[in-house]
Amino acid sequence: MKKTTHKILVVDDELEFLELMKEILSEIDCQVITATNGIEAIEQLKTHGPVSLIISDHKMPQMEGTEFLKIAKKLSPLTPRVLVTAYQEAGMMKDSINEAEVFRFLTKPIDVDEILGIVQSALNIYEELVGNVTKEDEKDGLIHRLFRGIQCSPASVIITNKDGLIEYVNPKFEKRTGYKMEEIKGKNPRILQSGEMPVKGYENLWATILSGQDWQGQFHNKDKDGNLYWECATISPIRNAEGETTHFIAIKEDITELKNTEEALQVAKEKAEEATKAKSTFIANMSHELRTPLNAIIGYSELLEEVAEDEGVDKVMVPDLEKIHSAGAYLLGLINNILDFSKVEAGKMQAHREEFDIPLVIDEVKSIIEPQAKKNSNVVKVKISKNIHNVTSDRTKVIQILINLLGNACKFTKNGIITLEADYESGKNGDQIIFNVKDTGIGMTKEQMSKVFQEFSQADSSTTRDYGGTGLGLTISLLFARMLGGDLTVTSEYGKGTVFTLSLPRSN
Repeated sequence: MKKTTHKILVVDDELEFLELMKEILSEIDCQVITATNGIEAIEQLKTHGPVSLIISDHKMPQMEGTEFLKIAKKLSPLTPRVLVTAYQEAGMMKDSINEAEVFRFLTKPIDVDEILGIVQSALNIYEELVGNVTKEDEKDGLIHRLFRGIQCSPASVIITNKDGLIEYVNPKFEKRTGYKMEEIKGKNPRILQSGEMPVKGYENLWATILSGQDWQGQFHNKDKDGNLYWECATISPIRNAEGETTHFIAIKEDITELKNTEEALQVAKEKAEEATKAKSTFIANMSHELRTPLNAIIGYSELLEEVAEDEGVDKVMVPDLEKIHSAGAYLLGLINNILDFSKVEAGKMQAHREEFDIPLVIDEVKSIIEPQAKKNSNVVKVKISKNIHNVTSDRTKVIQILINLLGNACKFTKNGIITLEADYESGKNGDQIIFNVKDTGIGMTKEQMSKVFQEFSQADSSTTRDYGGTGLGLTISLLFARMLGGDLTVTSEYGKGTVFTLSLPRSN
């Protein structure tokens, strides 16, 4: 039987991965020891003694890979340690390098040729470490070699001495900046400065890392060709066995594309806000310009009705004058809705709170809505709970919401019943007044309900054609309800009717 010369400990909570590693490592003269978590792996180390290589997954139950490797470093100090992870995270990498002295990082799914190369390299290092363990100068050189595991990092990595002069950069850094290792070694990272970052930012950076703490922030740097780019960086001190800072390591991720996207979104947001403001101003101005002549038309139509009656020609003239009056009032209502919506959208609508009696308000609303209900042969019913009296809110807006809801119910119901209910409710949201407006009308589907509160839209395209309106009444009602600290919701069954529920705080 062929004698094995090396022991390799593989730790992973996935049995499939352990079997795969056994198969891969069968090509190397070694004995493979496995464990499914960090605690079990520690017992394996205690049982089998020092091993030549440890390959451990990072994300495991009971104990993460980095924590296990810190303990493994004490139990088998000369053993190279490889950490397997599904992602590259700067804080974890820094901790693994500083505290566990990880030799290399592997990313799942693993590459067979890559892992065989890393294993052979690690075993060579282990043999060299064992052979030179008493020579401190050679030991320090080997420890630095362990850091070269960051060669495979997708982030740019810079290692400087304590004076800030570059000793090492990884291939990702060379690719991003255009500087080769040989031309930037011994220089200060300020060679990357664009001149667009404040001096105080760099002063804070140095004050932080010289105090032994990690620094995190962003750089607007310049590459070798003069192109500007953004980086998100973490800079940390590296300490020796005595706790003295000997080097600094910077792990940096290119965020140029993200920054460009943020700037584009900010510009788009500002343009959208300007457009919304201009639109709201235009609508408000136009609404005022249209309301003045409309009020005159409505007023003169009423005056002409009186004149026609006095002159005895009311049977001939009044029906036409009523049409003019009705059309003018309808158009004025649409314009008022647009004006209210533009005020809310522009943030110019304010609530004027006062204490008022709910039964009196409901009587007023009922008297206003009954003529509209009769046009479609509907009956209006009112149900008021006995414990409802006063509420503090904006009386005018509450009336407007209820008229909007009842008007909608009258419009979409024929030969039916429209019910306005008012009740008191106390719960986690405090004391609430609940208004329910129920009808036995055409109802809505789930898709129609999802769009019912959207501005300038109705249940479907046929609604505007058959029933008219701008589609703003419910939008304004919802905005008013939320302005008053409440909410407006809807439930409906197609062909059977709809219920709108207005909830308002009793005192706000």
